[in-house]
Amino acid sequence: MIKGRRYWVENGVMGLNLPDLHNMSVKEERLKLEAGHVRVTTGDHGTEIKWTVLSPCISSLFVLNEWLSTAAGPFVLRFYVSGWFEEFHETFSEVSRRIDDIISRGDRHLTKRTYVQEVETNASTLTPLLKDCLLRNVPPEEYAVECSFEEISQQFVVDKVGAKSPISKFYGTYLSSFPCQPNGSYNDTVNEAYKHVINTGKPRTDHVMAAFRLPDNQVHWVPYQRLILPKRGVPGSHSVDVISEISRISFSVI
Repeated sequence: MIKGRRYWVENGVMGLNLPDLHNMSVKEERLKLEAGHVRVTTGDHGTEIKWTVLSPCISSLFVLNEWLSTAAGPFVLRFYVSGWFEEFHETFSEVSRRIDDIISRGDRHLTKRTYVQEVETNASTLTPLLKDCLLRNVPPEEYAVECSFEEISQQFVVDKVGAKSPISKFYGTYLSSFPCQPNGSYNDTVNEAYKHVINTGKPRTDHVMAAFRLPDNQVHWVPYQRLILPKRGVPGSHSVDVISEISRISFSVI
């Protein structure tokens, strides 16, 4: 969370930096965002912009986009479309183009909760952790989530959650708390990739954007990269190891 001066842009007009702007309740802030107001916080460590896309916020975003050329970077965008997105941009030109892009797609309603794009296993966009696991072909247990195919349900179930996996930071390592369970919409969307890896016996890498209800009880869109490895050393195994890392991905859904 960036600390500094706070402004609200309302109907294309930027308000004053007043102390009470920092002390709103969660409900008061939500109502202002839903009414189309845009919140700006700027200081020595960067600038954060927060708004709800499907609201009457267009005039305020246009005004804000002009003003951002005078603000300190890096820039954080937090915007709501069927859940909260969070993006980081280093320069004014980069964040300005992105805001223009979001404005042009401001009427978009997201009907899916998970978006997957397969990428080349040697792609330069992979994170160092995933590259290392791919080269070694054996994932470190603390980062891996082990999933196996269950014949009765015809679904993949989670057998083990690594203590250092990103998902464990949100939900812990108890299997009952993990969101990828039989008949869940998230599992239904992503497990086709697991089947592909088992059928081919070859690794697969994906970029994923998925919506999760996190411990703050709000829905957040989480971008992450994923490496799926077939389980080695077990003849006839129908299990995979999944190594994920929250990171920039090669596509955007809005």
